[in-house]
Amino acid sequence: MPQKKRPARLWLRPDTGTWFIKDGGKRIPTECCETEVEAAQGKLADYITNQYRPQRSSRSAEVTVGDVIIVYATDIAPTTARPKETISALDRVNDFCGELTLVELRGQTYRDYVDDRGNKGGARRDLEVFRAAINHYHAEETLDIVPKVTLPDKGEPRQSWLSRWEVAKLLLVALGWVPVTFDIETREPNKWIRTGWRYPHLVRIIMIGLYTGTRLSAILNLQWIPNTTGGHVNLERGVIYRKSQGERTMHNKRKTPVKIPPRLLRFLHYWKKADTTIDEQGREITLRYAVHYGGEKIVKPHKAFRSIRSLAGFGEDITPHVLRHTRATWLAQAGVEIEQAAASLGMTAEEFERTYAHAHPDFQKQAANAF
Repeated sequence: MPQKKRPARLWLRPDTGTWFIKDGGKRIPTECCETEVEAAQGKLADYITNQYRPQRSSRSAEVTVGDVIIVYATDIAPTTARPKETISALDRVNDFCGELTLVELRGQTYRDYVDDRGNKGGARRDLEVFRAAINHYHAEETLDIVPKVTLPDKGEPRQSWLSRWEVAKLLLVALGWVPVTFDIETREPNKWIRTGWRYPHLVRIIMIGLYTGTRLSAILNLQWIPNTTGGHVNLERGVIYRKSQGERTMHNKRKTPVKIPPRLLRFLHYWKKADTTIDEQGREITLRYAVHYGGEKIVKPHKAFRSIRSLAGFGEDITPHVLRHTRATWLAQAGVEIEQAAASLGMTAEEFERTYAHAHPDFQKQAANAF
């Protein structure tokens, strides 16, 4: 496993009393004495600035992983659908093996990275970004040897989904009801009482996630009018536009518009009315976000969701993302055409068929009854 290199730093050489720059095995003199600290720091800053100028070469033996990452981070990362996540992935790869040249990369390097990352799915996403960085550098400089990036296997798609009664339990708890007695045999609650607290923002998240299959991040960014920072709800057309105006999305995280089911549409009309007030001039003022807490945008509802999940008797595998799986499974069980079901979820027909087709009532029916 490659050792992580410490950043360049100042070092006071004891025998000469002068400052040196230590960078790996290098010792670069600054010609500054012990009392000239500020001057030495200036030399260090200049050195670091020069070091971060990437090598531009077609010879893979001269190009480091760090060079490739800097070029991609400068040229492409800011224009991606999720620039912060892209930069973070590049930083992790650079911290692990940024000093290696491209010809030193081996399959074991990537396996070591997966072990060091401790998360196979996260490591795969990081290495996919790194592969894109290599391809971009090759397109710019025409490398003589293009290293292959070995990715860990994809994880199995999650299969957790909720029944209608399980969704009802989540909603009941979010509305302030808690179970107090349970059936001896089934352990299902048979008596509920109303408490003084409620999670109305979780009710909205659950309803929108269940009836549209929209991902949590997109739900939290939904607004009542078109905007450039998130999607919006168009009650007149009965459509939720998941993507903001001018937004670019990743090919596997598409944000296609979704038709609002009639049951959800009634709630959305009610919620918007509840979010609207009349000012002193008689003008209507509506809160910005369709899902909010006290009028403020919600960043992370996970703590509150864990609370209602626990009270409803569910385990840690039940997360807000399960609502998306639930809608997809229910669509398959209802026999909805694969193309329409996939489009409403913002995924490809192939992805929907691979993950949810087994729930369709006619799944492999013809093959099973062939003889």
